[in-house]
Amino acid sequence: MTTYIIIGAVAAAVILLCAGLAVATFSTDNYRRVLEKTRGFRNTYGFTTREFVDEINKNHYNSKLRIIKAAEYNDHYGSGAVALSESTMESNSLASIATVAHELGHAKQDFEGETLNRLFVLRRIVRVLGLFFMPSLLAGVVLSLLYVFQALPEQLYLILGLGLIGLGVLIFLCALVLKYLEIRVEKEASENAIAYLREYLTEPEIEICEEFLDSARLTYWADFFKALLSWTLLTSRNKMFR
Repeated sequence: MTTYIIIGAVAAAVILLCAGLAVATFSTDNYRRVLEKTRGFRNTYGFTTREFVDEINKNHYNSKLRIIKAAEYNDHYGSGAVALSESTMESNSLASIATVAHELGHAKQDFEGETLNRLFVLRRIVRVLGLFFMPSLLAGVVLSLLYVFQALPEQLYLILGLGLIGLGVLIFLCALVLKYLEIRVEKEASENAIAYLREYLTEPEIEICEEFLDSARLTYWADFFKALLSWTLLTSRNKMFR
């Protein structure tokens, strides 16, 4: 029975590893493909992204949002400001409008609740905890091995070693929980974005934007799997505690 359990656990781990790596590999390529396709579509009424933001700002935020310039490919929302690159501001492509609508979706989260603030606090906490992840894990393994090989025969060292390993695992789980919460926040922002886009786009255009936003969110799932599988060293480029 024990043999079957071990075989099942190994098989499950291999399947998870393969699935995670497949998602991580597919998501980036898929996002780039959908991005290029979506850039080729212009909205029916020809309004620019800046005009779209101004209308949403006026109708939903009483013009309280600030519009500031951002570096190329660094469009984002933060602290009551929508930062747009010059090329994004002047574009009327569905890709640019969907991207900015997503950032406006974050603005709605910020104005209507504490979702973004809580996520920001959690990120800082996990980042600090991440400093102790590898030291506690390595120290725990070393102390446990020293006990096993009788270099430190007192049971206290085993307990301490296992405790440090447990702390490392707990920190790792905190990082995974954070990344899962990020996915939920991004999903909600995209849902807000679609609601805004429905006010100005046709249904076929909405479908194109939904596909684009879904492909972007898939990259967050890829990041989650990279963090989950970081111990395999096959996803070494992933920054678990960023």
